[in-house]
This record gives sequence, C-alpha cells and structure tokens, in this order.
Amino acid sequence: MKFRRTILDLALLFITGVIWLVGFLYLIQIFTAKSLEHPVVISFLGITILGTVIFGTQIMFFLHRMLRLIIDHQAFSQKSIKLVKKIRRNIGFISVSFIFAMPFFITIANIENAPGVGLMGFALICVPFAVYILSQIIEDLFISAFNLQKDHDLTV
Repeated sequence: MKFRRTILDLALLFITGVIWLVGFLYLIQIFTAKSLEHPVVISFLGITILGTVIFGTQIMFFLHRMLRLIIDHQAFSQKSIKLVKKIRRNIGFISVSFIFAMPFFITIANIENAPGVGLMGFALICVPFAVYILSQIIEDLFISAFNLQKDHDLTV
C-alpha cells in the first residue's frame, strides 16, 4: 500500500511539473519574442495558461490530500466531500479559462486557411467541460457513498 501511495504521489508531482513547465515555456516564449503579432490573442492564451497553472496546481494539492484520506480509511467522510467540491470548483475555473484560448485557434485557422484547426481548438476547449461534468458525477457518488456509510454505521 505504501508503494502505491508513493507511485501516486510521484504521478501527481510529475503532472504538476508538466503544468508548471508549460506555463514556464509560455512565459519564456512571450518574454523572448521581439514583437507580438497578435498581442490580444496572445494575452487571452496567457489567461488560459495562467488559469491552468494556478487551478491545476490547486487540484493536484487537493488530490494529494484526498489520497491521504483514502490511505487513512476516511475516503467517504465530510473532509473528502469538501475536497471533491474544491476539485470540481477548480476544474470549473479551468474550463472557463479555456474559453479564452478560442481566439488563438481561430486566428491560427484564419492565418493558415485551415478551418479544421478551429474545430480542433473547439474540441480541445470542450474537454475541461466534460471533465467538469465527470467531476460533478464523482462528487454525487461521494455524497451517496457517505450517506450509505452513515446509514450502515447507524444500523450496525
């Protein structure tokens, strides 16, 4: 069990590192560019990346705390439900920040005369919303499991 926890903690740390690396590389690209051709579009993309870095890091922290609760056999407790709600809220914030990436995809589609890039960008923007819906389902499952466990504890 300790080995699995270590592997999961390392996976969370790796994902957090990738999120921060993307943000860092974006900043390097912006600050080393001599001039920005589409500064508004690049600024909107920056909002998306900044939102993903901030809220994604929070999600990884909450997942780490959730892993601790699972290890301590408190998976279906009020603490875990609060963490799942925080995770869902942050996924919602990431979903909203992804909307700001749409002008980037539209601009690329217009420059390259490739409407498929715009459609791929729209599909990419829809992914966090699908994850948000999945997180809502998981939150409802945790609430149901908590209520079932509470009922089970009362009957025993």
